Amino acid sequence: MNFFADIWSNVQRSLEISEKQVAIRRYFFSNSFDGVLAMMGLSLGAAIVPGTKISTVVFAGLGTAIAMLVSGVSGIYLTESAETRRLMREIQESMLRDVSDTVIGKAAAIGTLIVSFVGGFSNFLLSMAVLLPYIVSLIVVELQPMAPALSAAVALVILFVLGMFLGKFSRINIVMTGLRMAGLGIITAALILLVELLVS
Repeated sequence: MNFFADIWSNVQRSLEISEKQVAIRRYFFSNSFDGVLAMMGLSLGAAIVPGTKISTVVFAGLGTAIAMLVSGVSGIYLTESAETRRLMREIQESMLRDVSDTVIGKAAAIGTLIVSFVGGFSNFLLSMAVLLPYIVSLIVVELQPMAPALSAAVALVILFVLGMFLGKFSRINIVMTGLRMAGLGIITAALILLVELLVS
């Protein structure tokens, strides 16, 4: 128990020293939002194509989620690494010494890794949550006709909860912020259905 407590304490200390807390929140919300909407779009897009197999949606969704995971982790890492290197150069110029092996340098490196993994895996896990009804319906065949609706419902609930947390951090009305986020999901669904009507 003390082992995990020590790890958590070191993580918190690294984030505090590197000042990466804001970056974690920013990437968590933006990447989660992107992942949920992308998977919702894939789910609804597949649902309106006649004859689409559930297994096809699952494998396409899994491939999309993995691609977003790799893109999220690597993209954030490269971005934050560049920003960290700039800050380290500024600190080194002011202190006239190399700080890469100091507490500041190590915290910056650890903070960058943590931000990258949080941003990437939040995207992956929440997009997989949206895909979950399709995965379950492979086992429970009776759920297959309801999989698109359940997937969209899961996406809207996640968006609403994300909006509430965003409102809490922003210190604004959490319910209204949640409704706005869910509303964006509804708009996305409406646009997908509109495109389908225009094409057909």
